[in-house]
Amino acid sequence: MKEESAEIDDLEFVEIAEFKRSENRKEILRYQEQERRRRRNFYRMTAVFFIVFFAAVLSGVLAFRLSLLLVFAVLILESAIAVCLYHAPVWTHVLELMIGTAAGIFFEMPIFMTVGALVYLTAILAWTGVENYIFWQ
Repeated sequence: MKEESAEIDDLEFVEIAEFKRSENRKEILRYQEQERRRRRNFYRMTAVFFIVFFAAVLSGVLAFRLSLLLVFAVLILESAIAVCLYHAPVWTHVLELMIGTAAGIFFEMPIFMTVGALVYLTAILAWTGVENYIFWQ
């Protein structure tokens, strides 16, 4: 039993020694740099999304005199649709933006729905940062 554990310890020591000398260290440093970049992009895109979301809420409530509940419902719905349709083709995103803008024209709020489209686009970009950060670790 002791011989097996000593043998395993020796193998681990040899692997660690080879690891330190090999080019894997460069790969690890490169991987760590990629992780730092992913983390920075994640925080940047999340911050951009929340800034645009907050600006859309303020513009909806103050400029368009809409109720806060309606503004939050529309913007959260836009964000949820963006996350659900993230992997869809580009034409699907264009179609969703056109439908949102058409609904804004129909309900006489085209500027607010254009702001909603901006929230949709930033939600897609933010989800790109989230996906890169969380799912590719």
